[in-house]
Amino acid sequence: MAAPFLGILLDAYGVFWGGGTGVIPGSHETMAHLVESGKIVGILSNSSQSGEKERLKFEKHGLIQGTHYHFVITSGDIAKELFLSQALPFPLQHMKYWVLGTPHPKFSSPTALFEGTAFTEADSLKTADFIHVAIPHLRGEDQTDPSLFKTDVVELVSSGLPMVCVNPDTFAHEGDPPRPVVRQGSLAALYADAGGTVFFIGKPSRLSFNTAFQAFQNFIPMAPHEILMVGDTPETDIRGGKAYGMKTALITTIGIFAERKQALYTLPPSDQPDGTLEQFPDDIYITSPF
Repeated sequence: MAAPFLGILLDAYGVFWGGGTGVIPGSHETMAHLVESGKIVGILSNSSQSGEKERLKFEKHGLIQGTHYHFVITSGDIAKELFLSQALPFPLQHMKYWVLGTPHPKFSSPTALFEGTAFTEADSLKTADFIHVAIPHLRGEDQTDPSLFKTDVVELVSSGLPMVCVNPDTFAHEGDPPRPVVRQGSLAALYADAGGTVFFIGKPSRLSFNTAFQAFQNFIPMAPHEILMVGDTPETDIRGGKAYGMKTALITTIGIFAERKQALYTLPPSDQPDGTLEQFPDDIYITSPF
């Protein structure tokens, strides 16, 4: 599967990273082999954490930049650049944001993305330009049911404020054993369904994939069709990669798609992968749909 491509773009969770269980067995060897064989390996994650924080996390688990991959880009990185440049698609009158939620005990504060920017946290919705979604939890515990947050989210629609969703993933694999827990994309979907306006920053946005594409050019000039996007979520990894012109491969037996127990043929054309892998480690060498 990897042979025809110059670049391999990996999602993290459900591909080589198992949330609370760390690196999925076999990923070290597979990623190192890809790099040794001359592939440029990038990581494009919808995490709202910084790429540097993710790099250090991977390093603690033996995944080393330069040995196992070449670069890591997160939605948090892309969001920080947008906040620094103030390049948001709505008016900015107060230069303030209002946070939906409280800091998650396992991750950086939701206000960390605004450090060094002109934005400050608003005391009330009336003085805010937009709503920023924090990583959802209840009393420090991850949840599996998005409806637990519905009342709080829907009440905000009357504010008329746009919502900024840095992580469009509706669920992420966390815990040991990993289980799908609610993430920012679920709350953003509730807001949109209730009539609110949402600005998504991470995958499947073209901005996210263009940022990764430009990072590949720093190593070897390549076209989008010379890059393989590997992920476990059709609506973000596959949809975004296909729309950008990349080839795509969906992980089917581990990660989010496995939890959904959904048949591939039920996916809309925009989310249909070019190929499938039961898992990323090893299978990328023995499966070749292209």
